[in-house]
Amino acid sequence: MHINETVSVETLPSGAPIRFVWRGVTYGVVSSPEPWISRRSWWSEGGVRVARGSAAGLLEVPMWRVDALPLTDGAQRMDGTFDLAQPPAATGGDWVLVTAVSEELDERLFA
Repeated sequence: MHINETVSVETLPSGAPIRFVWRGVTYGVVSSPEPWISRRSWWSEGGVRVARGSAAGLLEVPMWRVDALPLTDGAQRMDGTFDLAQPPAATGGDWVLVTAVSEELDERLFA
């Protein structure tokens, strides 16, 4: 499920996430975080233009896939696999929870 919501993330010195807060619920990472690179959906963003040769740094989004469990009670409790987009270091922007996958979601959508 696509989420695309800003989240607060606590990381190790290496940058790997160990905890994040989504909709008031703190989630703890329970597996080894897996780094990967995604591409921005530039075709769906109006007016995005990039100078030739500089696309890689502007279009690539560092991501982390984590398995996490809720550590606090909350209305939107869900354990599962989450993809977190890391903000570019130069911008100091916010982390974004991009997707969430769980058995509960699968059962609701594909039952």
